[in-house]
Amino acid sequence: MSDGKILGIAYNVIPVANIEKSAEWYVKHFGFNIRHQREGYLSLFRHNRPILDLIQSDNDTRAVFEINNKKRWFITFFTNDIESLHTYLKSEDVKVGNISDEGKYGKFFVLEDLDGNLFDIWENHDCELNY
Repeated sequence: MSDGKILGIAYNVIPVANIEKSAEWYVKHFGFNIRHQREGYLSLFRHNRPILDLIQSDNDTRAVFEINNKKRWFITFFTNDIESLHTYLKSEDVKVGNISDEGKYGKFFVLEDLDGNLFDIWENHDCELNY
């Protein structure tokens, strides 16, 4: 196949209970900007790059799954300074787990948004990530 290749992930869609409240939370804590807002749906960008689309859900569906009765995340964000981000989020009373240093695989922690959606935060300086 010479054309039509998958080049990466454009954005992820997550369910939220209150679109305005959730958007405000993501803008405040991650510096995302809002675009393409319409009824019950909006896009969150980092500069000109789409990151997440929030969709208002009328049930308790969340972006998590379970393995051995432990909730897991669907999406991993990356950062260039995990310690500073972790400290900031804790100071803002965001639900965050402890930082785990997994050596050559990098450092990680898990956070929970207002709706119980889980996200993994990752720092690894040995990978090429474009942002």
